[in-house]
Amino acid sequence: MKRTTATAIGAVLAASMILGGCGGSNDGDGQTASSAPSASGGSGKAITLQFWGGVPPESGPQEAVDNWNKLHPDIQVQYTRFVNDDAGNLKLETALLSNQDAPDVFMSYSDFNVTKRVEAGMIEPLDDLIAQVGFDVDGIIGVDNIKKFPDGHYYYLPANRNIGATLINKTALEAAGEQVPEAWTWDQFAALAKKLTTGDMKGTAMDAALNNYGEHLLAEEKPLDSYIKDDGTSNFDSPALKQGLELQKDLESSGAQLSRAEAVANKLTNQDALLTGKAAMVVSQIYMLRYIKDTTNYPHDFQIVFAPVPQLTEGGNVNIGGGMGDFMSINKNSPNKDAAIQFMDWYLKEGNMAMVPGGRIPTNKQADQAKIAEMLIGDAGDLIDQASLQAALSGDYVFPTSYNVPAPTELHQVYTEEMEKYLLGAQSIDAATAALKKRGDETIASAKK
Repeated sequence: MKRTTATAIGAVLAASMILGGCGGSNDGDGQTASSAPSASGGSGKAITLQFWGGVPPESGPQEAVDNWNKLHPDIQVQYTRFVNDDAGNLKLETALLSNQDAPDVFMSYSDFNVTKRVEAGMIEPLDDLIAQVGFDVDGIIGVDNIKKFPDGHYYYLPANRNIGATLINKTALEAAGEQVPEAWTWDQFAALAKKLTTGDMKGTAMDAALNNYGEHLLAEEKPLDSYIKDDGTSNFDSPALKQGLELQKDLESSGAQLSRAEAVANKLTNQDALLTGKAAMVVSQIYMLRYIKDTTNYPHDFQIVFAPVPQLTEGGNVNIGGGMGDFMSINKNSPNKDAAIQFMDWYLKEGNMAMVPGGRIPTNKQADQAKIAEMLIGDAGDLIDQASLQAALSGDYVFPTSYNVPAPTELHQVYTEEMEKYLLGAQSIDAATAALKKRGDETIASAKK
């Protein structure tokens, strides 16, 4: 067993033991999901599917579920949100392995997590179920956009096409006498961040749970499996990763960006930084639209413009933070797999259009793109610059993927630890990259034993 899988299973089972017991989720009529029939025919009862995702219900999932439930009285879906952080993902994995209040259908939000869950035996292979409902993988999503695992099976179907972008406060940009960048490098980004820094407003900010420049630049240098070289050893001695670390240290030291330590302590999010005036721009994704339009929780009157993600080299088109996401899977232990694939089939073809106003873009190539653009903006034209948004949506991108990295979770932890020591001044950049390379190689070698 790989170390990644063993670590995941051990952590989740430990949590399961603390929670204790096994059981199914109550569907409201005394029947649990674990004991529900696999088809409603003959039972006289509707099947209740439990669907878990990380998006707040009011940002689209509940509308999608409600639309389904109106059309399918025999298969009713209940949506539960889990927070997409370490604690939330542990809660999901605990439920999947213990079968206590477990979802039938669930989302994973990274290559790392979906791979870990496949290796831990949490996910049902989808090939036969896909054939059963006649879902055209290539015609709807494209086979190149979905990973087949080493055993030759699909274990997820992506429901969201993420597009990374740089979101900028237009008022701050105009005050600095600058235009919306159309193509730029990280050096140009840093220069603009310093120019936009005025008073209490930083030029840029970063959600420490989601972003850092070292991994960004590393992925732009090597979009496929950025953590490893072609020979299988660690890529942590990459000049691009070093450049990214130095970029972050420079922005923090110059005062153009809040330090990582402060961002972690204050649980700073991209939306909080941008929309409350703490920062003039953030590198994030199109999903931020749902926060831009939420003037109740984020009151503001300035317009947001969209620029491309800065590139490692001039003319690059790697869209960090972008790619196929919202990996939709079926619980290996679900008793309702036939119903689950029916729901997935509908969701991926039409149901997730309800997610568009919240900033999630369907993976369905046949979807009406003009309608999607219109839905994204809604009645918030005074807050969202339409021309720059449409330019971001229509870009021709290379999306980073990470499918074949041994021990990705452990490697990410190694990277985070050494990065933070460097940013806190506990080690030099050369010491940090040397430690990263040494520990990265050791981690990979251990995972291959």
